[in-house]
Amino acid sequence: MIAPIAWAEWTLAIRRRRLLALNAGIPVLLVAPVAFGGAPPFHAAAVYAVLFVLFGTMGSAIPLLRTGEAGLLRRMVLTGYPPGRILLERAIAGTIIDLLQLVPAVALILLASPSARASASGLLVASLLVASLLVALLAANLLGIWIAAAARSLAEGALFAAVTSLFLLHGAGVFRTAIPGSWGARVESVVPFAPLHRILLEVATGGIGDGTLTALAPSQVRAVSVTIVVLLLTTAIASPLCERISRGSLG
Repeated sequence: MIAPIAWAEWTLAIRRRRLLALNAGIPVLLVAPVAFGGAPPFHAAAVYAVLFVLFGTMGSAIPLLRTGEAGLLRRMVLTGYPPGRILLERAIAGTIIDLLQLVPAVALILLASPSARASASGLLVASLLVASLLVALLAANLLGIWIAAAARSLAEGALFAAVTSLFLLHGAGVFRTAIPGSWGARVESVVPFAPLHRILLEVATGGIGDGTLTALAPSQVRAVSVTIVVLLLTTAIASPLCERISRGSLG
């Protein structure tokens, strides 16, 4: 088997049907009142971005902490399977599973946007939104690995995930508009969550056009580049990260 860890994660996600249904249904229940309740576009986009990023970060950190506490991660490492492969496969599998679970919520957001439905480039808008969400979820899953390494309990992991995600979302411009050329604008340009928020804001506002889509391309490229760098760094120091996550099972 080429990717046994990823395959195991995928199999567990599919077989836990109740959990799968809850993970797909709860975001829809949270998105629906915002999407169809007349919320201001700025607030709606912020809610969507926070929900999606927290979904990915906590969905990565908490299960990984449980795996570490149970000693399963330590056993995987002792088998000789490369720690970098373990974390890489978990991150990629977690990203794909998260994306599939969030597709209904994303579809609801697009359905609530008259411009997205009526636009001739509606398919392009949907594709860009899904692509931005994919990059943001991968970044969130990688962030969850680092949070799991820093936390010493599930409670700490949940707290760190919430605080770190909100801090980075603030840096991504979710809660404020940075002045062009300022340090805030520079930080926003390198946070992988920024393109997701921008396209969500455009969809919620209804100001989608070919020029808007073209303007989003550079930020998407930067987000992908930063995420790849974090991915490479995570795999490069995967061994100490795994040791820290599984320290509760040592000895």
